[in-house]
Amino acid sequence: MIVYSEKMISFITEIKNALKEILVGEAYLKVRGDRFYNKNQTHSFPIKIVIFNHQSKLGYFDPNFYELGFHRSAFSCEKEKLHNLIRHELAHYLTYIKYGDVEHAHGAQFRSICKELNWGKEIYGASMAFDAPPLEKKSLSRKIEKLMALGTSANIHEASGAIIKARELLIKHNLDLSTESDDEIFLRRILKQKRKNAKMEAIAHILETFFVSTVYNHGKDFIYLEILGSAVNVEIAEYISSILDYKLDNLWAKAGLKGLSEKNSFFYGIAKGYCEKVEALKEQQIETSCSLMIIEKKLETAKAMAYGRLRASRSQRKLSPAAALLGKKIGKKLRFKQGVNTSTKTIKQIT
Repeated sequence: MIVYSEKMISFITEIKNALKEILVGEAYLKVRGDRFYNKNQTHSFPIKIVIFNHQSKLGYFDPNFYELGFHRSAFSCEKEKLHNLIRHELAHYLTYIKYGDVEHAHGAQFRSICKELNWGKEIYGASMAFDAPPLEKKSLSRKIEKLMALGTSANIHEASGAIIKARELLIKHNLDLSTESDDEIFLRRILKQKRKNAKMEAIAHILETFFVSTVYNHGKDFIYLEILGSAVNVEIAEYISSILDYKLDNLWAKAGLKGLSEKNSFFYGIAKGYCEKVEALKEQQIETSCSLMIIEKKLETAKAMAYGRLRASRSQRKLSPAAALLGKKIGKKLRFKQGVNTSTKTIKQIT
């Protein structure tokens, strides 16, 4: 997951400044603002840095977003080791600019770039590593998972009570985070596909009821849905999205409808029905209304930290009232009961 906090934003600035110095002083490339140019100065490329948390990767270059990522634990490593990590990932970036996608990440093309820049094995070697703190395993998501499983109970009072309790736990968790001095916000990319569609939009609307913000982010030839929030909220939202990705198609297959307009309307209705159910639950949690306002404001602040200004996007699909109504009825009965799967590993190398 990508990590944002005031401390991480400061760390990004530190990495960006070091990267610009390396581009100018060692690669002899022109830098202007947050872009740099190739040797012939015919094309410019973005300088985009993110900090992430991962079970096994220390750094990466993602050509889909022209993005350089550095593990959060690099914040505490010594300066020379950090700068060598920056050089390594920059070498991947420059390799992509010159050769495009290569078969072997640390193969001949990558090494030739390093040699051109007089960077030795300490840079192109793929085994650079430093100690990283173990990832904390959250137990809150397990409690919420069990409560959501109870939410599928045939006993309507037991089911609604469990869902309310799950929301109360999430609200309390988010308020506890609001009292911390250096709040961390996490971002994860999910649901990679060729283009945005009604199913993705429906999933996004439903996920936002689990205290995350959603943003559509375009790569070179596809789009991701990005979810932003606390670590636990993002973990839960990712788990819900994996269920919905399959479940919505399954519900559509059983609906007995045909045509793209009917399908879009059906998915729209499901999201509307589910969100209306959650709004009704809020009325049973009047005492938490102020808390919800605090959480929503925190999410808006987090989104601004991660994205700056965003343009609003609107969907203009022609809807079928009958299909939307059927979807809405199904959405009001929507339940989730599968489990969240989390594992931890030790960070051991860069890529």
